[in-house]
Amino acid sequence: MSPSLEPNARKASTIIRLALASVALIGIGAAATSASWTAQTTLTASAKAASIELYGALAVNGICSTSAGSPYVEADTAGGGVVITLASGEFAALLPDQKRTVRICVRNGGDLPLNVSLQPLAVTSNSVFGGSTPATLEVRTSSAAFTATVLAANATLPLDVVVTTPAQWSTSSQGLSSGAVQIVFSGTTDVP
Repeated sequence: MSPSLEPNARKASTIIRLALASVALIGIGAAATSASWTAQTTLTASAKAASIELYGALAVNGICSTSAGSPYVEADTAGGGVVITLASGEFAALLPDQKRTVRICVRNGGDLPLNVSLQPLAVTSNSVFGGSTPATLEVRTSSAAFTATVLAANATLPLDVVVTTPAQWSTSSQGLSSGAVQIVFSGTTDVP
């Protein structure tokens, strides 16, 4: 090689090396800037069906307990309704022109509001609730006859069972019995 080409060759070689180094740096830089950030999140959830429980009981000393357990009877034991059977002594030895009241309690022990309704009262015609001048049986709130209401979750509904005999009660009613009177409530999640 000639001495005048040698510095040019060195310059060219240096330029080529710098160019290759620049390309390498640009390639590394491009690769570094084209990397993407990724993140992920995982959500977990569980599912549970609502609990629907309707309970009934006679009040204890006229008071409806607001807690679960005794004296309440679970609805599932009576074909889908709460059956409260009144003791025969509650309305024994009725006389003309009497009104007797027994406090009962209905409790929603479930997770959702329930539309609670009273099923038709079943009394026999040949009892104190039959004949030409029968005694009457009704379920009442503190102010009116009860038919249905929406009962909030874990709420208690106090009701009164009222038996009223007429002032002019026929003597043919003497000694008649009603047998067991069942008062049936049912609850549904079909809330208006």
